[in-house]
Amino acid sequence: MTISDWIITAFAVLWIGEFLFFRSRKSSASANEESSKSFPTIFLAVLLAIVISLLSRESGVAAFPFPGSALAGAVLFAMGILLRYWGIRELGKQFTRGLHVQDGDKVVSSGPFRYLRHPLYTGLFTAVFGFVLYTASLAGFFIAAAGFLPLLLKRIRSEEALLTDTFGAEYQHWAKQRYRLFPYIY
Repeated sequence: MTISDWIITAFAVLWIGEFLFFRSRKSSASANEESSKSFPTIFLAVLLAIVISLLSRESGVAAFPFPGSALAGAVLFAMGILLRYWGIRELGKQFTRGLHVQDGDKVVSSGPFRYLRHPLYTGLFTAVFGFVLYTASLAGFFIAAAGFLPLLLKRIRSEEALLTDTFGAEYQHWAKQRYRLFPYIY
């Protein structure tokens, strides 16, 4: 195994651990239909991108390997997972995989939320596209770009609408001071 393989393996285990270590709180009455559909749909899109990328890498079909792609992808993958863990830790008991807000929730401005509105989604995006780069899969890239990315952007719009409805001007002011996903880009 190469160093890239070790990084991917270690951080894949850590990513799976997210579902054990960081349990999402139960949905409340404010949870909407979008909440119940978007997480499993995004999860399936991520899984499809990963499986297609692995199949492409192993078969050599629709692959675009270039020097350093595996290591660069593994590092991006690891950075994405670490960003997710950091963001989840900062959210604390407010962390949820659904789209809902409960009484007592507040807009979080610490950790990665000082710079980004959605660091968990930035981490997910970075991890998925890092994995695609690690496998050097053109097919995985197209699945991620055409399937995963639009779903993620829709989820972001839904979440921002919910937070605006809930926190009003406080959230709008907070959001204007932060990038949505990537500093200086979006």
